[in-house]
Amino acid sequence: MTPRLWGKLRKSESGEIEDWLPLADHCTDVASVFESLCRRNAVGRSLQRAAGRPLSDIDVARLSVLAFLHDVGKCNHGFQAKALTDPPRTAGHVRELTALVRDPALQPRFLLAIKYSEMQGWFDDPEGALRMLLASVSHHGKPVELDDTEIHLQRSLWLEENRIDPLSDIADLMERACHVFPDAFVDGAPKLSAAPALQHRFAGLVMLSDWLGSHAEEFFPFRHGEGSRIEFSRAAADRAVKTVGIDPEATRRNLGSLRTFSELFSFQPRSLQKVLFDETDSPLLIAESETGSGKTEAALGHFYRLFARGKVDSIYFALPTRVAATQLYERVLTFAQNAFGSGHPPVVLALPGYAYVDGEDVKQRLPDTSVLWQEDPRVRCRERAWSAERPKRFLAAPIAVGTVDQALLSVIQTNHAHLRAVCLERSLLVVDEVHASDVYMRGLLRALLEHHRAAGGTALLLSATLGSAARAELVTPLREQPSIPSLEDARAIAYPSVTDATGQSSAVAAGPVGNKRVRFEPVECLTDPATLLPRLAEATRQGGRVLVVLNTVARVIELIRAAETNPDLARALFRVGGIACPHHGRFARPDRLLLDRAVGSQLGKGSEQKPVLLVGSQTLEQSLDIDADWLVTDLCPMDVLLQRIGRLHRHDRARPPGFEDPRCTVLVPEDATLGSFFTQRGDVRGEAGLGKVYPDLRVARLTLERIGEGCEIDIPADNRSLVEWATHPDNLARFESGPWVRHRDELAAIAMAHGQTAQSALIREDLMFGDPDLRFRALGKKLGTRLGLDDRRIPLAEPVRSPFGQMLYDLSVPGWMAKGVDAPELDGPLEADGNTLRFRYGGKSYRYTRYGLEFDDERESAS
Repeated sequence: MTPRLWGKLRKSESGEIEDWLPLADHCTDVASVFESLCRRNAVGRSLQRAAGRPLSDIDVARLSVLAFLHDVGKCNHGFQAKALTDPPRTAGHVRELTALVRDPALQPRFLLAIKYSEMQGWFDDPEGALRMLLASVSHHGKPVELDDTEIHLQRSLWLEENRIDPLSDIADLMERACHVFPDAFVDGAPKLSAAPALQHRFAGLVMLSDWLGSHAEEFFPFRHGEGSRIEFSRAAADRAVKTVGIDPEATRRNLGSLRTFSELFSFQPRSLQKVLFDETDSPLLIAESETGSGKTEAALGHFYRLFARGKVDSIYFALPTRVAATQLYERVLTFAQNAFGSGHPPVVLALPGYAYVDGEDVKQRLPDTSVLWQEDPRVRCRERAWSAERPKRFLAAPIAVGTVDQALLSVIQTNHAHLRAVCLERSLLVVDEVHASDVYMRGLLRALLEHHRAAGGTALLLSATLGSAARAELVTPLREQPSIPSLEDARAIAYPSVTDATGQSSAVAAGPVGNKRVRFEPVECLTDPATLLPRLAEATRQGGRVLVVLNTVARVIELIRAAETNPDLARALFRVGGIACPHHGRFARPDRLLLDRAVGSQLGKGSEQKPVLLVGSQTLEQSLDIDADWLVTDLCPMDVLLQRIGRLHRHDRARPPGFEDPRCTVLVPEDATLGSFFTQRGDVRGEAGLGKVYPDLRVARLTLERIGEGCEIDIPADNRSLVEWATHPDNLARFESGPWVRHRDELAAIAMAHGQTAQSALIREDLMFGDPDLRFRALGKKLGTRLGLDDRRIPLAEPVRSPFGQMLYDLSVPGWMAKGVDAPELDGPLEADGNTLRFRYGGKSYRYTRYGLEFDDERESAS
């Protein structure tokens, strides 16, 4: 039987309708979820903040009516025709609303059908109800774009035809809304201000409600059994928000008496951990301490106290890299189990392609969706995994570990950014390894923090290497100029320290653990790292763990190929499943997971003491609890260099002969002035990623000056002084001659352009829904690259086995390697030659091997 007004369909493989959910029932489900969300602690708090006052039950009922109407566009003929076997015309249900809002003949009937004159009385602005309705119908991920040029095409979708009148159907749908939420139409209640902040938050909550209210396999089956749909929906909504972890009250009630830090982590707190475990009301804290000082446990302890007090309902731990998130995940899972017991909230590893829940692969734990929702106990697992099924839902998890990119996506013009934002606003946002030298990322983070704080969120930034200029920016609103102390004053600021939202820094006593004296050893072989191969071989013969971190993937692959020609090094090379390989970001997702785990198992805490040579890129430099006896690194900015040193002598264990003292060998150019890095015209040609990966050569030059011909540094005592020396504006201003002037001006111009790109990519939260300027545009090149949004993920016609034995169903090509190409598939069949996969994409040749993805044409590699 073809349904009259359907909201959801289930079809067989042959296209036959097997079951359907009436539109009114679906709208009831979604509105019930919305109503339930509004009554939750942190969600309700952020919504009230946007509204400018506490929300009454009547306010919630009125907003729920508007959420109910999110799918009002499905009443049109074209959408309903999708249920037919051979429809004459089909249509969507979002943009098609333009005719109802703008057509002079249809608009009056539409407004009458939805009781618009009554809705207008809910808001202090006559257009408030329309703005909020447009926010509601934008539930597919981005603000609806009303296009007047399409009205003539859409008009027929809404006219009576064959005794079916879509406007009458809308009126009937509205009657259901009135029945579900009668309090919405009570006279005399105070009006709401439909300010832009409320519209944007409301849009995100409707998106979340629609995602959660649409899952027939989990919470809202098409057939609900006895009783009315309204009663069923409200009960199902409450159960859904509790089960997926959006409502944490049961967990909070079960805490009982609060546990001490030592009870949570089985050791006495260090100074920083004790400070963050104490109560604080600052919405933003910046904790600076040396690598390995326990900032992770400090952040988790901080979350525990905030959660217990009802200040936050969730935590998102944002790491700089995928491998760092993978390694930290197990520690966070252990914390959740200790803190909350066997009934702990779901703990999600929020990484696209290999998400985990409670330590299990999401793909492995999800039952077949054909199983009836009531019958399979594994459905309970699926319910806990709800937030991990799609990257857009990651931030809905009560406890999640992922990359900082997921958080940044909540404030830029990408689909479902509003959904991400309202989920993140519930959380303590922890951002690990905030740097001084990465100006671009700091700009994006600054915008994220401003949004998060405006919504009533709480954030904690962790860093071992943050300069005063960066710190001042992060605590200063976007449209204000930060106050940066002089170089002398900056170097005198205490370290370790905690800075609050006002910019006030307080000293934290340095603990006895982690103090180390590191010897910098500069070696002039930046152009040819293979010069070090004899020394690397001798180190592995002595039983040493050697970590080599280079600035570019090309250098990593070149060095490991050279190392394989040395028998001693070939035996000691880092291996995955017996296969020697480097570590960098250009591996297929299933293989990356294997590599990430292998790094932790071979160099992590408790790993076997045996010789290892691990060659990798920036994926190894931060947030990893791995330990090397000797570190070899390309020259890089001082704050990055200190991050890399954080992997050196990190754990307390016996060292092989000759490695008792920590030593960092830095590959440097023969020209210590870096003058040879410029062409005769003054353009930067750079070397080893300097001038490209790390564009500011002034920072590299200052870092090189501080290293000199070799020196020793004390960590953490020298951290502050070292970072300020290389990144403070006063020192950067020293370069005022020759090509440095042009370089400085170009950097300033690039920074301004990137800032404008980032600014233009941010969601205009000062604009109202329906404003023609509130639309999502294509992201700028720099922004897309940083977030990986311009990478090409290409499905394979047939799955193939990777060099590491994993089944690959798609391949990813970084945007810069596929410049100007946006094809949906490969140019032809993929060729497998032993452990080498070759393919062409967009006219370019690639190979994928145990070394990762490379161009298969040296001319393309050179370009």
